[in-house]
Amino acid sequence: MSMEQIIQAKMARLQELKQYQAYYGSYTPYPIVLEINQLEAELGRLLRAGGTRPTKAIKRQTKPPRPKTNGDRSQAMVDLLATVSFLGLICVLAFILLGSYVYYLNRTQQLALSYPAQGESVQLEIALRPTFTPTLNPNAPLPAEVVDSANSGELPAANSYLPTVVPSTPIATVVPTITPRPNMTPTQVPELFPLEKETAPPPEPTKAAPTPIPARLEQRNTPTPMPAPPTAIPAPSYPFAVTETGNRAFQKTTVQTLVIYVSVVSEGNIPLGGYKIIGDQVPSGQHIESALSTWNWSVVNCLDCSYMKQGNLKFEPGPIADGVWNIYLADEGGQPVSPVHSFSYSSAPDQWVWDFIIFRRLHG
Repeated sequence: MSMEQIIQAKMARLQELKQYQAYYGSYTPYPIVLEINQLEAELGRLLRAGGTRPTKAIKRQTKPPRPKTNGDRSQAMVDLLATVSFLGLICVLAFILLGSYVYYLNRTQQLALSYPAQGESVQLEIALRPTFTPTLNPNAPLPAEVVDSANSGELPAANSYLPTVVPSTPIATVVPTITPRPNMTPTQVPELFPLEKETAPPPEPTKAAPTPIPARLEQRNTPTPMPAPPTAIPAPSYPFAVTETGNRAFQKTTVQTLVIYVSVVSEGNIPLGGYKIIGDQVPSGQHIESALSTWNWSVVNCLDCSYMKQGNLKFEPGPIADGVWNIYLADEGGQPVSPVHSFSYSSAPDQWVWDFIIFRRLHG
């Protein structure tokens, strides 16, 4: 083949893969994207080698340095401004603390002046009222009657020159009145052990008339109320849900081996590792656990077919047999993280199929 034919074949393959990528969008399988990148790189090398496409030199544009303006400051100036600001803040705080201390001292002195110190007695100014009680002055001259009595040889009365004593008014003393207690009438105490007294014989019992038997009343049939229906138990919630399954119209196979391609992804369609598929077959009761899922697209059904499915886990329990496989997603410890999904199979060769399922995490 000539170089031109090789280039045309690769361009045709690249156009076909581009159409496939435009149809699937962000869900395009990784192998397809990788092949597109390889074809584009090879076509670029072939076209450059053949000289069919001129190459243009790309000039690197260097950005001129920005001239310094007056607003730019050196690091030393910035450090100086920061130091001056910090010292100013310290001075303001010191002035605030000094003013508070001076105010506290002044307030303490005012309180000390307004209240007497401990141990000092408080002197109260009491206005004394004048009294009319005469006092004896030893330097005053004696009264005339005292002098006359002394000349006559008679002694005056002892209290003749003293003030008259006013008799005090007696104060009535309150004497409490004793009220006698009321006479308590003794209460008759009942006899604890009364003496046996002769009692009259009890009267003979009289025969009562027979009680008539009431007529039997017919009871109506009362309908028994039906019990209330049982409350429906809510289904358990799981972090994963089945969001997509394959189309069996395109999943025919000629190999009698059951294969289920599983895609365990996040909400943003990113492969999640560390999960496994647990399946139970009915009616045989076969119980199978798969290996753990990987963190990349590690399995794919085919590369050159038109109906391609890829995932990060493969469940292969064995040959296809009549029955139903109930599978669910579980973590490494075997704890279910998704609801159960059922796949039915037939052992007839024209009914052999492979399956595909996506378990997507609901949040995250």
